[in-house]
Amino acid sequence: MLVLDSSAQVRMDAASRAESIAQKRAAALAKEIASNTISVNIDDGWDCSSFEQRVGRPLSTDDVAKRLHQCNPNLIIERSIKFPDMTGIYFEKDERTAAGTWEKRKVFLFTMSSGAIMPEMEVAHVTMKKVPNPEVVNATAGKEVPREAVRWIEIPTVYDLTRGWRTVLIRLLRAELITRADVEKHFGWTPSQPSRNWSMLTGDHNAANG
Repeated sequence: MLVLDSSAQVRMDAASRAESIAQKRAAALAKEIASNTISVNIDDGWDCSSFEQRVGRPLSTDDVAKRLHQCNPNLIIERSIKFPDMTGIYFEKDERTAAGTWEKRKVFLFTMSSGAIMPEMEVAHVTMKKVPNPEVVNATAGKEVPREAVRWIEIPTVYDLTRGWRTVLIRLLRAELITRADVEKHFGWTPSQPSRNWSMLTGDHNAANG
């Protein structure tokens, strides 16, 4: 039986750990590139980073809040005092106390942008980010590569979002706090422009395939 001396075993263990770390870094890099590519992708031919192409049927923040309350009176929409450019959406629910009584509790859901108008579709604000070339990372997995030898590429990455009012509807639909009938009555179900994202995220597969 072959028996390795302790120093050889240490070297093999170190090499194995280095290879494992390199593989994890390569996988993380691939995931980051894929994620950013999806984030700035085209939605049925519309550029997700273009406000002009995503504005669709704009609504004022106040109008959106009013319609949401009509969809579900237990929704609370409040502009943040500390961050006035953000508006919080909450859900008021009845909760039993330790004493056995019931009281109203305000549960935070998410935020939407405050401002004069909200675009119909979410707008991604994009910048370019330098990342290591994944081909070089994969080719040198487990090896020490000087930083100056790494070839870099630029990928689009989202640094901020202007939330569209249909994104708000999607979140509330998926949380089962509003229904399709509510949306049809107070907002209109069909977007003003084709949107595969809307169809997929609302489960409206007929529209997606039509």
